[in-house]
Amino acid sequence: MGCGGSNCTPDAGGATAFATLDQWCQVKLVNGDIAPESGVTPYSLNTPLFSDYAIKRRTVWMPSGVSAAYDDTNVLSFPDGTVLTKSFGFADDLRKTQPTITWVETRVIWKTAGAWQAITYRWDSAQKTATANPGGEVVPLSFIDANGNPVSANYLVPSSPQCAQCHNSSEVLQPIGPKARNLNRDNVYPDGNTQNQLTYWTAKGLLTGAPDPSAAPKLAVWNDPSTGTLEQRARAYLESNCAHCHSPTGEAYTTGLFLSTLETDPFSYGICKHPVAAGPGGGGRPVDIYPGNPTLSVIPFRLESTEPSIAMPQIGRSVVDTAGLQLVTDWISSLTGTCGS
Repeated sequence: MGCGGSNCTPDAGGATAFATLDQWCQVKLVNGDIAPESGVTPYSLNTPLFSDYAIKRRTVWMPSGVSAAYDDTNVLSFPDGTVLTKSFGFADDLRKTQPTITWVETRVIWKTAGAWQAITYRWDSAQKTATANPGGEVVPLSFIDANGNPVSANYLVPSSPQCAQCHNSSEVLQPIGPKARNLNRDNVYPDGNTQNQLTYWTAKGLLTGAPDPSAAPKLAVWNDPSTGTLEQRARAYLESNCAHCHSPTGEAYTTGLFLSTLETDPFSYGICKHPVAAGPGGGGRPVDIYPGNPTLSVIPFRLESTEPSIAMPQIGRSVVDTAGLQLVTDWISSLTGTCGS
């Protein structure tokens, strides 16, 4: 178990993390890209978190004979032994169809004895080995964005405490992304087949209790207008980038600003809501979302900043996501109504 090399067998881990990523036998580098080991399943999300334009690869593995339980609203209920990985790489030029990708880190979150644990692995410059890096690191990066502009980022490889800052739910470490509504999409698998992920996971014994995908919730793809309205896509973006903290069980619960797409009260998701103890993060703007007026709204002010005391999310990005900011700004501009005096 967990030996690495050609006879690699995926490992469920234990109380202590392995020293190197290959010992988990979850992913490997093949022709410059992250690939799952045999028996490990890749997956993708409808609307992922923005991380300085990083390219991401995600995988899931569970021991034989166990599976996750379907949940309509929360992260799937994963069994002990589950291992999730997320790898972060940066393309030299986002305009290229086949860019050269430099892989910076792979995060592993695994469940043992009923509790999740997490650690990051830092890829070396030779792109051969990823070594445990629980203390984190800031990595300077330069690349070309999709519009041909040069970008300089100070990408954060998070420390173990920083992982917990975003992954805490009711002060318990939890995964964030693998919810039914974010998994309800097609994925291309290593054998070349394309299938809805809920259907595929069920067929492979990774998931029980899931309905037909047509009856399951589905998050809009933030940058694909064919998947939802302007509001649905903007709120999907805010959920994936902000709701892990801005929820009744997240780090920012005291703000009363709850950004899940499941939130139905306009005031709770920011409409005409005064910010709570925002300080400089409020920018002198009166409410989180002012209908029709982004310049009076706190949320875009924080999305367009890279100042540590202002920027949201607080960690995980060092540059502005211009397309995401534009989406949220356009949505706020489209809203009607007034917040009064």
